[in-house]
Amino acid sequence: PIQLHHGTSDESVPLAASQTLYDEMIAASEPVEFFSYDGDNHNLSGFFTTAMNRSITFFDQHVKGEP
Repeated sequence: PIQLHHGTSDESVPLAASQTLYDEMIAASEPVEFFSYDGDNHNLSGFFTTAMNRSITFFDQHVKGEP
C-alpha cells in the first residue's frame, strides 16, 4: 500500500507526478491513498498535522494491522 501527500503549490515536484502514480496504482488494482493540500508547498507546512495524522493511521492499519 502507498499513501501520497502533495501540496498543490509544490514547486519541487509537480502535482501531476503524484496524480500519475495514483492513477497507475488504481489501474493496477493496488491499494493507494492520495491526499492533496490546496495551496500548500512541498513541506506541507500548512497541513502538517493533518498529513501526519493520516500517515499514523495508515501505518497503524497497514504495518501494525490495526483496524
